[in-house]
Amino acid sequence: MYIGIIATVRRRGGFGVSKVLATPIDYIVAIYCLWAIYVTPDHNAAAKEVFTYFAFHVVTALALTDWKRFETYLNCWMICLGTVALLAVSGHWGFELVKGSQELTVAFHDRLTLNTWIFRNPNALGHGVVALIPAGVSWYIMSGGKSRFVGGLLIALVVHCLMLTESKGAYMAGAGALTLVALFKRPIFVQLIVLGLASGVGLTALKALPRMNTLSKDDEGIQGRMIVWQQAMKSMESTKTGEGLKAFEGFVPVRVAKLHRTVNIPIATHGSYVRHGADLGYVGLMLYCGIFYGGTRIALQADCGKKWAVLRVQRTLFALVVTAALSSFVVDRAYHMDIFLLSGLLSAFHRRIVLSNEKNHSDGIGGPTEMGFAGGMVAHAPEVGQVLGKVIVEDLTDDGLKLKLNWRRLGLLDLLVMYVFMEIVLYYWDLLSTDFIVF
Repeated sequence: MYIGIIATVRRRGGFGVSKVLATPIDYIVAIYCLWAIYVTPDHNAAAKEVFTYFAFHVVTALALTDWKRFETYLNCWMICLGTVALLAVSGHWGFELVKGSQELTVAFHDRLTLNTWIFRNPNALGHGVVALIPAGVSWYIMSGGKSRFVGGLLIALVVHCLMLTESKGAYMAGAGALTLVALFKRPIFVQLIVLGLASGVGLTALKALPRMNTLSKDDEGIQGRMIVWQQAMKSMESTKTGEGLKAFEGFVPVRVAKLHRTVNIPIATHGSYVRHGADLGYVGLMLYCGIFYGGTRIALQADCGKKWAVLRVQRTLFALVVTAALSSFVVDRAYHMDIFLLSGLLSAFHRRIVLSNEKNHSDGIGGPTEMGFAGGMVAHAPEVGQVLGKVIVEDLTDDGLKLKLNWRRLGLLDLLVMYVFMEIVLYYWDLLSTDFIVF
């Protein structure tokens, strides 16, 4: 990361605020980080923590300057997810690559677990690798060509890993994301057919997966989740601004007969939205929702015409965004770096679309235009290699193609949509935490 920061600061064309804050999603992430510092009592410790978040975002956003780099980056992303799945299933196949994984798997009642800091329980592992299924279908299968075979192997490996984790939340997140990917940029009649199949065949297949028959209030895992969700809701309502970055701690009260007293057993939050609400309050939760709103808007609104390579990136970004958004309901991946790598990837895609469009205008397709990014990027269309709002245009491979993404500033309408997104999250958070168990 230090090497990445140095390379970013010393990049050709210089480094400044106008480059860091160039797109609406840059502003969302920046405000999110500043808010986390503000609401945390120890401002210095919080600043050190969120600097890492923002650094991952900025380095990614500024590094991906052409479509070839996007291809390399996403290939690495898919291979890394496949590698995690391989490390996990190696013990099941008889050659444990990460020591202690089989022992942990036995401790979790034979649900596959990987003995690393991030994937130390089956749900974390399941939600960690499930993104490869919808994203892999978008990146490899729908793209055609020789990559289908490699992609098919990676997806099959992750499906095998996911089945062994028996993670109900990961099943649902993957199924939901696959359905949304199938709907992406399709004609309305195709979307209706997909929705019909998903509501019929898809739900039936989902219910047939391991442990899905225990999806009820009698399941101890669900009971614990609902208890901590209620605690987090009460904490958010009482503090408004949250307890501070990584400050909320949930627990389950357990009566110990031998000790003649009740002991509070720590329990995971089991939800990224819940964690953000308890830690960072309403504003922090809304900004976290804003990352997914911004990513969804970028993926849906971008008009890539008939440029297949760009459409491939666009669809894969959409798959990664919706999978992360759905997983955030039922697994605590708050503050993990993949969210900020994803936000940086979305910002880079936004920048690339606009720069490509500006270059084509300079070639005489639409005449000179202006870019009105909120970060102060205002410049007339340049020639190749010329500075555009102090950002270098390099390696354009989409000559003659008009790419569109008409979202320049973070406005009041965006904030309203982010607020509505947060209210939807709060509604289901409250509904699910009171419908199953009340205490």
